Amino acid sequence: MMRNDVLLKACKGGLALVLSLCCLNGIFCGEARAADENQMIDRIVAIVNDDIIVLSELNEKLKPYTDRIAKMGYPPEKEKKMIYKVREDIIRTMVDQKLTDQEVRKFGIVIDDEEVMRTIERIKQKNALTEEEMQADLARQGLTLASLKKNIREQMLRARLVNVAVRSKIVITKEDARAYFDSHPEEFRGEKKVHLWNIMTTKPEFAFETEIQAGRDQMEKVLDRLAAGESFQAIARELTAGKGPLTSSDIGEFRFGVLSPELQTAIGDLKAGEHTGLLETDNGFQIFYVHKIVAGAGKQFDEVAPEIQEKLFAEQVDSRFEAWLNDLREKSHIQIVR
Repeated sequence: MMRNDVLLKACKGGLALVLSLCCLNGIFCGEARAADENQMIDRIVAIVNDDIIVLSELNEKLKPYTDRIAKMGYPPEKEKKMIYKVREDIIRTMVDQKLTDQEVRKFGIVIDDEEVMRTIERIKQKNALTEEEMQADLARQGLTLASLKKNIREQMLRARLVNVAVRSKIVITKEDARAYFDSHPEEFRGEKKVHLWNIMTTKPEFAFETEIQAGRDQMEKVLDRLAAGESFQAIARELTAGKGPLTSSDIGEFRFGVLSPELQTAIGDLKAGEHTGLLETDNGFQIFYVHKIVAGAGKQFDEVAPEIQEKLFAEQVDSRFEAWLNDLREKSHIQIVR
């Protein structure tokens, strides 16, 4: 919960010593000497319970973003607004990190050097890196092995905090997985395949309107014959044997999802043995016939239950962690110093 009395709260715990030292160095004490013009004076930008975030920490995290924004060539006013937005986001992230670090200490969570080094070894193996290659890669990023170990330790500590504070309290039952399975049949029934034939007339690239209309008329006559009860196969065989402007083809079996949206709509509700109306396509006028439908190989619940439980668990972790962090923010003293 934000409070206005910054210095009164800050003087509690270890922060009092920090502020006293700051005063001695001329940062908060009005009677101190002016700092050298070439010396950058640090200052507090946020107070998080008994911890502080200083300007140099913020600037270090902000610099890669400001450098990137500066290269984008935006007008000065827009660049200023973008940097301000990024700065606010980074401060918020740093505050959350301070809060989680405090909770790590509260729970007494410790990651020793051996665990950190094992993690680094796994990273090297996963990326097929030698020690020299890893060191060179770190140097390119402006990092050292010490900074890498520090970053990994912080990530591991926070991950373990999530396990203690959030994950250990979440239970996803088989009944939960079954309810999800039953309510999301489209995810597990498999994709059907359709075996299609067609009858079509080609459209010349620079056809006159009369040629286009003539093709349409011929295809309309095919529809009339189909409506009168003639089989698609019989008409197709006739067209294949002849040398007229209409052609017929067995165009093969396709997964339904790879068909064009227009064709999916046209054949979506058709059963095997049924045909579409007249469709005008880039290749000319066409009638499609559904020769066969192959149902997708759906999955059984027992096959996917572990996968569903993992998915639901991950969703619960995300939502509950955010709720836990919001609650932590509300109970904490957080002051952003503008």
